[in-house]
Formats: sequence, structure tokens, C-alpha cells
Amino acid sequence: MRVRSNRKRVLSDVLSIDAWHEPFRVDGSTSAVHVELSFTEGRIGGSDVDFPFTFKVSLKRALLTVRAERPLEIDRRSIARSVPEAEIELTKLRTARETAEASLSGKATLTPALFGAVLTGATARGEQLTQQDILKIVQNVPEVLVSPRPRNPQEYAWELVPTYRDGLRGQPWDPIDAPRLRVKPSTSVLPQLLPTISVGVSCALEDLHISDIVPKRLGLNEKLRKLIHNDINEAAAIQHLKLVLREADLEPRAFDNRFAEVILASVLAVPE
Repeated sequence: MRVRSNRKRVLSDVLSIDAWHEPFRVDGSTSAVHVELSFTEGRIGGSDVDFPFTFKVSLKRALLTVRAERPLEIDRRSIARSVPEAEIELTKLRTARETAEASLSGKATLTPALFGAVLTGATARGEQLTQQDILKIVQNVPEVLVSPRPRNPQEYAWELVPTYRDGLRGQPWDPIDAPRLRVKPSTSVLPQLLPTISVGVSCALEDLHISDIVPKRLGLNEKLRKLIHNDINEAAAIQHLKLVLREADLEPRAFDNRFAEVILASVLAVPE
């Protein structure tokens, strides 16, 4: 039975996360580390009576990091990576997304139809995809591209990017069938206090997509309504997110530039 005392630190409106591992062994065998991750579009501000707006937020990109505390060691051969054939497909999908995004203008968003047209070369041939074609592409293309990112001997990371959506949605992998990696103790004796495996999700500030900002009170004056259409409003939403993260014990750093790191979730993998 899995321990349920794990204290989760997570912005649950945008993502859900759970992590667990098999019991540690000292006989030389390894223990799998599983991570269940699911993304959605968060709806923020509704429960805060002091915040005058509601808004939506999604992630354009995220980074999952798994870190094993010594004396645990990561079995490098067990890390979930792309095999060569899959890597070719990932490169093709990534190129199609970049091409589709480059063709957008203003605040237009990426759609399955545009992504499918670029992926199949229909745009170059001047063809129009049918709804059936689009559905077939969506059914066969993963919603999230997962790219491995080596870090150091004690941790490993995976970059998560959407394919045909403008934000991350759903589960990027099967958490049971596809553990992220396996670990084993580097010594034949485990300490009395078992080492921990931490799992975190982060992104850059620019990867938080804030949209649909609406005042809660319809009677707000015209001056306040105009704030909906300028950067002051987005700055207020970002400050509210910072407050949410602080209340989740995530201790957000200064959001002083577009590449500032935002820690969205931090949990400890619990023994299975």
C-alpha cells in the first residue's frame, strides 16, 4: 500500500502530480521510480475574494526533474529516453510545430488543423485537410513531446512541450508502464533514515500563458475595464500567481525577467 502522508507542494489548478518508488534493496537490484503527471488549464482567482479578476493559466512548456539523494544512485541505463526511431519522429513533430507557430500572426493560436496541415505538407501543396484527416492526426500524434535532458549523476530531467495545442494538456506518459528511471543504493547498508527521491516541475515565467482575464464585478468603471487590455492586468495576475505559489510553500523567486524560474510543484516520491 502506498503511503499517503506525502506532503504535496503543487499549483493544483494547472497540474496534478504523484510520485512513488519500489522498496529500496541492497542486493544490487534496482527500484523503479514512477511519476504520474497531468496538465490542465487552470482557472484562477475565483476563491480569492480580495482579487478583483478571474483568469485562466496554462503552461506552454515545463521541465520535470527527478533527484535521488545519496546513497542512492540513478541507473543511467534505465532512464526513460527516446529510442532512435522515436527521436526521428519527435524531431519531425517539433519541426512541424515550430513551422506552424512561425506562420501565425498577432495573438492567433496554434490549432490541430494548422499543425496537421504543416505536418503532412498540405500547406505547401495548397490543400485543405478534412475534419476526418485532422481527427486521424490528433489521434496518432502525442499531445506532449517529451525530450530527455541529462543533468548530473544524482538527477535527470525531461522537457515537456505541446504538439498541436497552445498549452500542455493531459498525461505525457503511462505512469505504470513507463517509470522515469530506476535507482539503487551505492552501499550494501541503507541508513536508518531512508534517502529521499524528490520530483519537481518548473518552467520559465514566459511559459505561463495567462488569458481570459475578466473582472468579477460587472459594475467596475470604464477605467478598470480598460486594464483588461493592457499589461497592468497581466502583471496583477502574475503577482496573484506568486501569492498562490507562496501559500503552497513553494517559495517563489523574484519574477523579474521572462526567464525567471517558476517552481510549480515539488513532491517526495513515497514507497510503494
